[in-house]
Amino acid sequence: MTFARCLVDHLRLAAITDGSNGRAPFALLLSEGSDLEWTEIGQAEHSDGFSAEFAHASGLRAQLRARIFGDSRAVEVSGSIRNAGTQTVTDVTGCATLRLFLGTDPGWGAPRLQTWRGGPTARAFPPVDFESTSRQLLDPRGSAGRPSWVSAHGGLDGRSSSEDLPFALLAGAGGGVAIAMEWSGTWYVEVVKDQQPCDGRRPPVRLMAGLWGIGLDLRPGQTLPLPTVLLAPYAGSPADGGNALRRHIRRHVTPRLDGQEVAPITSFNHWFAFGDNFTDALLRPAVNAAAQVGLEYFVIDAGWYPGGGHKGKGNWDEVDPARFPDGVASFAGYVRSQGMRYGTWFEPEYAHIDSLLYRKHPDWFVAVDSLGQPTAYQVWKSDRAWLDAGMPANNFRLLDFGLPEVQQYWVDRISEAYAEWGMRWIRWDVNHEPLFSWNATPEPGWAQLNHIRGLYTVWDHLIETLPDLVIEQCATGGNRIDLGTVRRGHTFWMNDHTADTDTVRRLQTRLNQVLPGNYPNTNLCQPRHDFTDYDYLSHSCGSFGYSGRLWEAADAQLRGYADALKSYKGFRHLLLGDYRFELADPEDPSAREVHIWSDGGQQLVIELNGASGPHTASATIHG
Repeated sequence: MTFARCLVDHLRLAAITDGSNGRAPFALLLSEGSDLEWTEIGQAEHSDGFSAEFAHASGLRAQLRARIFGDSRAVEVSGSIRNAGTQTVTDVTGCATLRLFLGTDPGWGAPRLQTWRGGPTARAFPPVDFESTSRQLLDPRGSAGRPSWVSAHGGLDGRSSSEDLPFALLAGAGGGVAIAMEWSGTWYVEVVKDQQPCDGRRPPVRLMAGLWGIGLDLRPGQTLPLPTVLLAPYAGSPADGGNALRRHIRRHVTPRLDGQEVAPITSFNHWFAFGDNFTDALLRPAVNAAAQVGLEYFVIDAGWYPGGGHKGKGNWDEVDPARFPDGVASFAGYVRSQGMRYGTWFEPEYAHIDSLLYRKHPDWFVAVDSLGQPTAYQVWKSDRAWLDAGMPANNFRLLDFGLPEVQQYWVDRISEAYAEWGMRWIRWDVNHEPLFSWNATPEPGWAQLNHIRGLYTVWDHLIETLPDLVIEQCATGGNRIDLGTVRRGHTFWMNDHTADTDTVRRLQTRLNQVLPGNYPNTNLCQPRHDFTDYDYLSHSCGSFGYSGRLWEAADAQLRGYADALKSYKGFRHLLLGDYRFELADPEDPSAREVHIWSDGGQQLVIELNGASGPHTASATIHG
């Protein structure tokens, strides 16, 4: 039995059968569009799955590994392609960890692919960010023989969710399979209905998932890693498919925090209240207020180093004495004395050309002649009036995380802050667009692959050695949300939009469709203090924080916030459970909506705009 057939049989997709007809269940994509013919030369059984080896006449060898999870029937497929021959394979443009040809019977219905948009920055209501779309494949026999396809892709700027989220559902009548990509760069998922039947009866569905646009040569002795792809079968509706993903991620992907399951976390972040204008003395009233209402972490965002927010990137080994005359350790000690944990922000992957790190180690950075000319993507982005945060690319350089010395520097730097400052939260941000730097190198594919694998090495080491350090993933908000950062992060700064209550709620609840509730982190940042339950509960569908001038609130307002936070802590554990929702009118923020999380026999129900009228809200626990 072939690897592909074993995989499909394990998933027990009763209405889908393997129609591969000997075609390899993976692909190496070349610029001329050729499709290499592989021979499956061996299989092996493992305690947690199975694997297979493949050979090509040129000397190429490939391995695929299927790791099976018994509680959910989910499978994580990974692999690699090694050049064991004597000739270089030139102009590799992409690869696919999975290439399955699936025949569908009439009872399965017309296959659909449901996808979710990425999360740059929401600018209107309803936001397009994290919006779900379901598209149906057409029968090519009824469309002049042309194939029908639906795809999702990410990494147009090198960050995985700047376009789409790498989560999808291949759905038919009564069930399907959820798909997730573990890659933090350029990826794609594609479902195609072929023009010709593979078995003489019905046109097959071809499912492919892998990397696009990598641009490399595979030389003798080199190995190309294939990104991990998660397949989680489900029965029922697309909501059941999303919950199959959430359950697998909760049980098998999310890292533990100090040995425990991660519940949604509460925090204060200084940025929206202070920006670059802060000092130890100015921050202490905010610390007092945050502690008074019951927040758990106090996080200093950008600007604690010489040079300030953006221009100072790369001065990571110094603390700005004007902001912290007694050092960060002293301020962090004050945070702990008030019953909270201290956290801070880094942007480890970039540095300004005037920074200490760049001047000391220019060889650690991706070498480029010039990044001053706008690329096609930048022009495309400008046409859509999306901002670039005023950061000219030619003033910054990308650190090469493929270098072991770079990986070691960041392991040491963060471990030092952990030990000396008592840092227990790091926001790992990436505000720039790494694809432009990778594309300026001779082989962009290797630059990307080595960088992202290096990031994974650093994060894996930190999670193992600093088990109580919260890693908050961030990429100008939600531009790098994927299974790789999910596995190596406890929460996400999900989006840089924080100003509109209804928009924030949409962002959090949409992300709940594929991720457990610890991941969609946001802060209440509006420049006012007259918040109601409607505001609080609209920000309570994920991790919950504050980033405003809380210390200026009246006593009654502080008590109101403390009460809301106490209520949130009473139900936040349920945000990890299965999620369903009802929206009377998704485009009307005043229409009734109900959000339900279920876990361990209990239900959390958040209702908004209900019987009490518009802009009212309630949270109830049942069971």
